[in-house]
Amino acid sequence: MQKREPDRNLRTTGDGAGGVVVTKGRAEKNTGNEGRQRIKKRLELGKMETGKRKILAVLLGVLLVCTMSGCRRDGGETETGIAKAADTSSHASVSTVTLTEGKYSEEKLDDTWDENQAVYLCLENDKITIEERTGLEKGDGAALKDKVEITKSTAVIKSAGTYVFSGTLKDGQIIVDVDKEETVRLVFNGVSLTCTSLAPVYLKGGNVIITLTEGTENTLEDGSVYEFEDEGAKEPKAAVFSKDDLTFNGTGTLHVIGNYCHGIQCKDDLKFISGTYIISAVNDGIVGKDSVSIRDGHFTIESGDDGIKASNTEDSDKGYVLIENGFFQIMADGDGIQAETLLRINGGDFEITTGDGGQNVKTVSDMHSPDARQGSKTGMLGDKGAEMEGRIPEGGMAPPEGDIPEGGMAPPEGDIPEGGMAPPEGDIPEGGMTPPEGDIPEGGMTPPKGDMPAHEDGESETVSTKGLKSYVELIIAGGEFNLDTQDDGIHSNQNVMVQGGSITVSTGDDGIHAEKTLIVDGGSIDIQKSYEGLEGFDIVIKDGDIKIEASDDGINAAGDSEAVTEEKKKDFMADEDQGASMTINGGIIYVNANGDGLDANGDIFIGGGEVTVHGPADGGNGTLDYAASCRITGGTLVAIGSIGMAQKPSEDSTQVSLVFQMDKAIQAGAVISLKDKEGNTLAETVTEKTAQWFAISSPNLSVGEEYIFCAGTAEKEVKPTQIVSQFSF
Repeated sequence: MQKREPDRNLRTTGDGAGGVVVTKGRAEKNTGNEGRQRIKKRLELGKMETGKRKILAVLLGVLLVCTMSGCRRDGGETETGIAKAADTSSHASVSTVTLTEGKYSEEKLDDTWDENQAVYLCLENDKITIEERTGLEKGDGAALKDKVEITKSTAVIKSAGTYVFSGTLKDGQIIVDVDKEETVRLVFNGVSLTCTSLAPVYLKGGNVIITLTEGTENTLEDGSVYEFEDEGAKEPKAAVFSKDDLTFNGTGTLHVIGNYCHGIQCKDDLKFISGTYIISAVNDGIVGKDSVSIRDGHFTIESGDDGIKASNTEDSDKGYVLIENGFFQIMADGDGIQAETLLRINGGDFEITTGDGGQNVKTVSDMHSPDARQGSKTGMLGDKGAEMEGRIPEGGMAPPEGDIPEGGMAPPEGDIPEGGMAPPEGDIPEGGMTPPEGDIPEGGMTPPKGDMPAHEDGESETVSTKGLKSYVELIIAGGEFNLDTQDDGIHSNQNVMVQGGSITVSTGDDGIHAEKTLIVDGGSIDIQKSYEGLEGFDIVIKDGDIKIEASDDGINAAGDSEAVTEEKKKDFMADEDQGASMTINGGIIYVNANGDGLDANGDIFIGGGEVTVHGPADGGNGTLDYAASCRITGGTLVAIGSIGMAQKPSEDSTQVSLVFQMDKAIQAGAVISLKDKEGNTLAETVTEKTAQWFAISSPNLSVGEEYIFCAGTAEKEVKPTQIVSQFSF
């Protein structure tokens, strides 16, 4: 028998206490600080164990980040310890999943069973017995008794049927080993089951349904060290482990404590119909390889890595997560919910915190002054913007004086920036960074959050701490979301579509990020803290109520897409035109950004909607920043910001725009308005910060008509003579 401790990146603990107190066969959730601290202690111990094994790799990785990586606007690395590294492992790139709702058979929806056709098993401290029931011989139960092999504290089910468990077992197992097409129903009727050396529920084969009876509390817990019978075995690795389809239903409660690795893991399709689930795991909370489908239920998950995940990277019609309803409270050190091909959410209530959360970390631009941000782009001057003193060199922000070492920006002198180690003087020895002299604290060096290698397959991969994540398609059709995330709130390596729901995000990185296309066609989006609010290569806003607070760009169309030609890539640093696009045809949009307000490495098109943009107060960014054009044909635009990098709407617009530039900036809190000659207000807002540049476009404006522009106490009468008219005062 081979004993194996959690290896690779399985975060281990020395105790199995978990967040559940077991008394007299019933489980009660710790609801105060005591329970939370115990779970946190377990996770931290796991990280220390991982850190001890991975210290050299971490130090080398951090060194490379400091010395080689710069701030890219293509969705790759960012400039701090906040994790936004491109994934290095193999993930799905194509999705053929067309489902809009889950597929559930009547058998899996049904949480009832025939008492006369069931086998009743009692868990009695250190043994399992079969309960004799009057009338059992009338059904199939008597025959089924011969299909259960019991060896002291282990029950092996060898035949299809219904098996009802109750009681407490200190150290034992329930094993199901039938053909894949055979259905086995396990009824948990007040179960407390611990297995110190392997998975307490090990489903080797069969279509298994676990039913939680009404009003019952059930607890499953594994140990932190597994003892495998076969040399080199890697499975099971979860407190509930299934090789074939697994379904949960019923209205009872299930506590799962995964001390070795995952809480619940299924190598096929995993479905939840109903029930209450309280899961703590040192790695992932819930994993379904081919799919995770949730029809309803109440889920509380605390995990050392991802909360809920589908992991099939090979089949384009698998690897999806589909949620129709339910309540979800997830605290994850990795991603909250992750899918390979498709993550689709139709409804539900979601409270998700990842990593240190968005409120507890600085955004990328918080860590640098505006003049030091490499990511702030220049905008176009000349006839597209106002003159400014000390123009920024073509292609970007001026670098610090002195030579830049080959391979990247030099870290500032003095304190080491948060998230990065200062490289040592001289050459790096072959093989990696030399650890500091002296004793390494027990558990290893603690790497910064977001930079610890952790991957189930043993590959060294930067930990992702996103709220909702898919590698291909991510669709939100409805639901209530409160996302407090260290990394992006919502992220896809390809496409994101928001069709409805109410989304609130506080993040240390982007609010919603799509490497390719981001579409908003309804719903409410409130990004309360972010680096960039919305980001994608092509951004299309058709409808929705959107509010964005961003420390850098509010809405940013940029990235690295197949649509970018090699010629454009060569010229990118000169003209910034990647061929990206931002299209706004509807919705109510309010942006307050310290960087660019609306930024496109290509074209901006506004054909509808109500758009209010409070851009930067400094001169290193622009309220409107585009590489090709900003064409307005409809909708209402009120844009406010600084003069330095300002760009006005393009001359090929078909709707009148008025642009105003003041000699002196006005302060935050001033009322900005545009009125017609009768005094009717056509547009109005209040400045969020100091401002000196204003642009207003509306279907109510016409060439040759008179208007009154008001900025605080200042007023100016103007008459536009062309589609885009600029005035100074």
